[in-house]
Amino acid sequence: MSQREATSYAQLSLRRYCAETQPCHPARFIKAQHLAAGWLLDYESDTAKYGVMVRENGATQVSVWDKNAAPAAR
Repeated sequence: MSQREATSYAQLSLRRYCAETQPCHPARFIKAQHLAAGWLLDYESDTAKYGVMVRENGATQVSVWDKNAAPAAR
């Protein structure tokens, strides 16, 4: 799978996640990493960071990190 194809899957998955789970601020593409299991694409908005894992078979998984969350206590 090419990066372009993975990006298409990731954008569709992120739009679907935002429509079904929680409203998202517009996210911009940050970077893509090719891994053994597929592609990891990073997006960022004003309030959150999104990671979308795209497997070679087209399956996707969205992870979200709140940018305003307090760091863990040590």
